[in-house]
Amino acid sequence: MGRFRTQSLFVEMKNEKYPAPFTLKDYDHKGALSMYRKYMEMADPTEYSTAIALLGGWRHWQLLTQCDWFKPHIKRWRDELRVKFENDRYLEMKHVAETMGRTTQGIAATKWLADRYSTVTKPKRGRPSAAEKKTALQDETEEDRLLAEEATRLGL
Repeated sequence: MGRFRTQSLFVEMKNEKYPAPFTLKDYDHKGALSMYRKYMEMADPTEYSTAIALLGGWRHWQLLTQCDWFKPHIKRWRDELRVKFENDRYLEMKHVAETMGRTTQGIAATKWLADRYSTVTKPKRGRPSAAEKKTALQDETEEDRLLAEEATRLGL
């Protein structure tokens, strides 16, 4: 063949000449492995191990992930993997906070959880300072002066 396979790798877009080893579905289908499932099982944020294991090379993976028809699929997978990693961090920190209690690690984990996941909003800013008011007034005055000059120039 002489070139990397892309669409023909998948049952959904198979070419009759070449067997399709993968499916785009989230589960194995018609004897084909779910590339999504393998991607999520490997959970490699660099995608290098995934590329080697599934396609045998990094260049082939790059070519596949740059295909316009494949971009929505890989975007969804990457987004889900990102959320999975965030969930793993959350569960780990929650476990540390619960088991370590009042130790330094437990307190740090509790603080991390509070900072990251609390819905407490920061207090709104107070009144503007006198200097800010003066600057704003000067800006408005300068703008009014420029508008007046422009109106005079136009004869309005």
